[in-house]
Formats: sequence, structure tokens, C-alpha cells
Amino acid sequence: MSLEVPLSQQGRCAVHPDLPAGGTCSRCGSFFCADCATSVAGLGVRLYCTACAARPDVNYLEALRQRYWGRRDDWAWVVGGVTLLLCVATAAALAQWGLRATKSSLFTLLLLLPVPVGVAFFLGQRWARHAMLVTPLVMAVAADAINRDGRFFYFLCAIPGVLTGLRIHRDVRNQLFFRLPVSPGALKFLWDQRFNNPMAHQALRFGFGSVLMPLLSPIAVICGAVALTRVDPAATPPIGRQGQAITGLVLGLVSPLLWWFVLLPWLADLIHS
Repeated sequence: MSLEVPLSQQGRCAVHPDLPAGGTCSRCGSFFCADCATSVAGLGVRLYCTACAARPDVNYLEALRQRYWGRRDDWAWVVGGVTLLLCVATAAALAQWGLRATKSSLFTLLLLLPVPVGVAFFLGQRWARHAMLVTPLVMAVAADAINRDGRFFYFLCAIPGVLTGLRIHRDVRNQLFFRLPVSPGALKFLWDQRFNNPMAHQALRFGFGSVLMPLLSPIAVICGAVALTRVDPAATPPIGRQGQAITGLVLGLVSPLLWWFVLLPWLADLIHS
């Protein structure tokens, strides 16, 4: 008795019927050949047919990329707003002091240095992302050229601007606004931040808050319990943050006990002493 399956009864690829199947799609269960087998970033070793791999609910990282591709993020609006305020402040100062070549008017004109960069940034010009890093230093150098007595102060003021520029430069959401290539790992990090079981993140926040304010404990416990019920690593896309949900739940349960048995007696002794 032969155990071999006749070729006519073997599974065939749904797209290429002349090729034998190499597996089944993790979503629809249809057969696919080796050429049609498609892996999706962020879903581990699961394989899909070509049609399912292109679905937004399966290839959720690519759907996230398309969702934010070329669309202004919060940083773009912040930079645009600050640029507008600088223009208004410069106009008001010049209306007050006039265009006389004094130190006050020259310092006022320094506020216009970042305006072209801010406008270009708001419009999505890629060079502006790099210019944001050096603009505070250029302003400090120009201020130092006008008045050398405040050199340390000028460069000290430039440090927050440089740090903010670095943060913007590394922001994944901002990179998508500028239509820059973003790795699947960075997209996964962005998705985790914004969409992966946000209730677990809230549980963690309320859990730490309950250590300082015990009235937040019930909220932390409820958020943690709800977040735990939503955890499903096998879902598409996977729902995680189990550790944050458990941490928030535990902190919500422990913090009232901590206050009752430790902090309140300590505060009472401190007051009476």
C-alpha cells in the first residue's frame, strides 16, 4: 500500500495552479507556492498569501506609514506657530524702535534668522530638518558678534534649541511627514506608542500616580484589568503591553497599603515630633 499522495490530489497554489503548494495563508487559509509566500514585518514567522499581505489589517505597519505619509505632525504645527510668533514679535519691536542701527534693533532682526527655516520646515522641505539643528548656534554666533559681553548666555540659550532640534530630527512621525524612509522597527515603535493597547499605558501612568495620590488607585486597577483582557499576541496586529498592564494593576493595589501602613504613620510621627 503506497502512502504517497497522487499529484492530482496535492494542494496547488491559488495564484499559480501549475505549482505545488508550499503552505497555507495564516489569514485566509488558501494555498500558496514558494513565490507567493509573503512575510509581514512585525508579525514574526507568520506567512501570508500576496493578497492578504497587502491588506491594511494584516500589513498594519505599511498602513501606518501610508496614514502619516506626507501629513504634518505636531512638530510641524509647533514650528509653524513659533515662526509666526517670531514674525509678529519682530514687527512689533521694529514698530516700537524703528529701523535705526542700534543694538536693540539688530538683536530684534536676529529673530528673523529662523523664519526661513521655519517656513521651509512647515512646507516639508527636507533641508529644513537639518537646518533646525544649527539655527540656534548660528543665532548665538550672530548675537555674540553684536555684543560679546553675553557670549556664555547666548550659547547657553542655544542648548535647548539644539536639543529640541535633535528630538525633532529623530522623531519617527516627523520623518514620515517629510516622506523619509523609515525602518519596520521604527514603525513598530511608533505603532506601539500610539495604538498598541493604550489602556495599558494609562494603567501604568495612574499606577505611578497612585503612589503619590492614593485616590488614583481604583483607576489604575480598572485600567490594568481591562488592558490585561485585551492582550492578544496572536491577534493581527498583535496586542501587547502585558507588562505595563500588570505593573499598573500591582501599583494600584499596593499603593493604598503603602500609604496606610507606612506613609501615614510616618507623617503622623513627623507632625507630632
